[in-house]
Amino acid sequence: GNRRHIPDAAKQQWVTMSTHGMTSKAISQVTGCSHRTVNRVLRLSQLTGSVVRKPLESGRPRLLTAQDVTYLISHIERTPDIFLSELRSALREVRGIEVSLATIERTLH
Repeated sequence: GNRRHIPDAAKQQWVTMSTHGMTSKAISQVTGCSHRTVNRVLRLSQLTGSVVRKPLESGRPRLLTAQDVTYLISHIERTPDIFLSELRSALREVRGIEVSLATIERTLH
């Protein structure tokens, strides 16, 4: 096949185009990349929050998903002076996850 490297910034642009209402078919026509490639990148972004395929990570699995981290960040943006203990309570109530204060601190650092 004609495997060529597509820069991460370009893939991120496809996600932006998609969120602004463009179909994957339209994105593939505009960019000249195959419909299958565009769909694969958009799906990867939906599932992992990233357009970059990472090798299987070694070590201990993460407690917080990309969505959990996004939730924490948006919470901090709304309430900049929030305490870690309040973030932990919010994670427990809204996301149903129990983590230590150290885990939250490490994740946000």
